[in-house]
Amino acid sequence: MLELQKYHYFEEGNSYAGQKTKDWERKLLLRYFVEPQKEESLLQVYAWTQDVCFDVAQEKQQREYPLSEEGLAQAVEWLENQYEQL
Repeated sequence: MLELQKYHYFEEGNSYAGQKTKDWERKLLLRYFVEPQKEESLLQVYAWTQDVCFDVAQEKQQREYPLSEEGLAQAVEWLENQYEQL
């Protein structure tokens, strides 16, 4: 299971970055960044597999979910699916 903050954390406007490694020797890892957009009531969720920070990652995937408990659950499910596909 991926490490992620609870809904209230994002509701307050905080962003979160994390990483989970599947196989370090083969460089199989998932990095992710979750950023709330309070004005639009959205969670922007990014995932990439390069071992670099968000700002320099070139092959990021992005999804948007409602800024809600359900939206956060959907975001976690998508991220976990990305991890399983490594």
